[in-house]
Amino acid sequence: MRTEELAEQISVAFSKVYFHCHPTFDIELSHQAVRALQFVQMNGQATIQQIADHLACAQNTASEIVRRLRQKGLAEKRRRSDDERVVEVYLTDAGLRAVLQNTGLDVEHLSAQLAQVSAEDRDRIEQGLLLLLKAVGGDGE
Repeated sequence: MRTEELAEQISVAFSKVYFHCHPTFDIELSHQAVRALQFVQMNGQATIQQIADHLACAQNTASEIVRRLRQKGLAEKRRRSDDERVVEVYLTDAGLRAVLQNTGLDVEHLSAQLAQVSAEDRDRIEQGLLLLLKAVGGDGE
């Protein structure tokens, strides 16, 4: 199978898994807001410019997204201790929950579905996902 075909199959499968196992959302967020939250989550913190670069938007647009996230209690800004000129965005506990809710799966529902699969198949699923994560640049370990 060609890599493009495999990539298409993985994309479709991921979309279907997400459809069947997505959680309900407590807070209404735009797609860009979710992507900003996820970027900060993956990096631990980020500047407005880094968020703007990631979202491919203007710095003032990223600043407005962060302002709304702060109003909702999902993010906070702090000056860097070693260079107070630099302001970084961090997730609050509520922000971490929101990003997981908007990008992750309903763990209870998924667990119930996995309980119906043999232990051997669960191991294969785990190994396959870890290999895929490693292939796309995640930690996979």
